[in-house]
Amino acid sequence: WVYPNEKYDETVAAFIEDPNAPLPVVYLSFPSAKDPDYQRRWPGTSTIEIVAPCHYETFEPWRNTGWGKRGDAYDQLKTRYSERLLEVLYQQLPQLRGKVDYYETSTPLSNAYFCRYERGECYGLNHDLRRFQQVWLRPKTKIPGLYLTGQDIATCGVVSAMIAGLFTAMSILGVRQTGKLVSKIQAKQRIRATA
Repeated sequence: WVYPNEKYDETVAAFIEDPNAPLPVVYLSFPSAKDPDYQRRWPGTSTIEIVAPCHYETFEPWRNTGWGKRGDAYDQLKTRYSERLLEVLYQQLPQLRGKVDYYETSTPLSNAYFCRYERGECYGLNHDLRRFQQVWLRPKTKIPGLYLTGQDIATCGVVSAMIAGLFTAMSILGVRQTGKLVSKIQAKQRIRATA
């Protein structure tokens, strides 16, 4: 997590007011580092994920256009935003400058298209009181045999998605069978740890 300064609330307020103000937070992650087999398959490389807030309104003029068909002005805007994010990466890890072979940027419109989040929210549904009052937002739906899972079942993020998987498994198997499932998962983890 990269913060430009210690005045987080002021930095967020400035960014809300002006999208060109310093980004209030940037998340840098290296997903390939979590794959123990990655370096064997692609030696000397890495994947990087960069997540940062942006204004939906900046991209809203293209909301009625199709993915991959939004035109040069949109692509140029994405490129400028990409360069801004990459600069944060290079400030933190200067040895990576000039070594990024490929990057791709998604915008709120990308999220709206692929995930159907209304305003392109990055972490799913808005985390307000109404969100947690939705009766349909449960693992078991009214449609027989249809279950939901993923971060929106609980709250945002990776851990939430994992916990939602457990909630969904409990809904399918029943509470009494869930203990057996957890035991099987733990046994597999022990086998992997000794391998």
